[in-house]
Amino acid sequence: MSETETSDQEQSFISLGKLLAMVIIAVAVYLVMIFIGDWDTVVSYLVAIEWWWILPVMMGLSFMNYFIRYIKWQYYLNRIDVKFSHKDSFSIFLAGFTLTVSPGKIGEMVKGYFCRDVDGTPVAKTVPVVISERVTDLLAMVLLAGFSFLFIFSGGNQILMVAAVGGLAVVGAVVVSNKRFYDMILKRMTSFGPLKRFQDSFDIIEDTMVKTLSPKPMLVGTAISVPGWFMECIELWLLLSILTGAGIPPLSPASLVLLAQATFIHASASAIGAIVIFAPGGVGAYEGYAGIAMVSLGFIPAIATVSTILIRFVTLWFSVIVGFVALGIVTKRKRDRNCETPQQA
Repeated sequence: MSETETSDQEQSFISLGKLLAMVIIAVAVYLVMIFIGDWDTVVSYLVAIEWWWILPVMMGLSFMNYFIRYIKWQYYLNRIDVKFSHKDSFSIFLAGFTLTVSPGKIGEMVKGYFCRDVDGTPVAKTVPVVISERVTDLLAMVLLAGFSFLFIFSGGNQILMVAAVGGLAVVGAVVVSNKRFYDMILKRMTSFGPLKRFQDSFDIIEDTMVKTLSPKPMLVGTAISVPGWFMECIELWLLLSILTGAGIPPLSPASLVLLAQATFIHASASAIGAIVIFAPGGVGAYEGYAGIAMVSLGFIPAIATVSTILIRFVTLWFSVIVGFVALGIVTKRKRDRNCETPQQA
């Protein structure tokens, strides 16, 4: 592809218009939740929160999640023999967050173009890593939701739904990491007609998927993701503890039950949001499920509303902000490399 064509594709991924549309949809969802939760009560809870320390702590936990998951990103890049400096790799990883509000976060595939700009690595080689990230993230959420649910309850339809999501993710991972899938389907599809020109790219995609989603790397990736996503569950635990009047969560039996509840709510809602493909970033799906789950666990609607809106701000929307800051760094480094190349020539 020419530089102009690839630049156009990047712009189709990163669209401020699409992001603005998602913000408007999210605001509409949050307004509906506030009215359902009783406007005056919700505002009173928001005013009572000590923002000066709670917000930085929660953002810090979110950033710990990013750092832990960056370790997985590096692990996958090493598996496919892609070597970047940590400065380039970490900024590319974070820049992908600009498209966190895409369906299933699949817009993060733009990281493949950023990788190509560093050393010419084919986009087809690194884009599949995003799929492997999403699969192992989903499995981690299912594990967190499952263990926390068993800690709170002994059974129920909700855990069956979450388990089904995990089962589908495992089956999908096994299929796309199996060479027979490519030999029997994709290679035949690209052996003739208009798809033949993509044959070389599918060979590269096959190699990446097998190296990142075969049993061992899938288990390693999932194991890395679990503590990463647990950081966000701790954020919700902190919020619920403060909103229910307990303050900073103590290490008491009641507080540990609250931690299990927060983990189940956030992990299962995130898993549901990830598979509802028509809800970019899970907006609407996450909020609706989390709000219903909190009320069913005994939290009043106002607390459910406030905690859901706040946890989404410090997880989903904070990641978008971080992504755009990182995108500026990635763009600057690309510009610097372009300026250095003529001088070296």
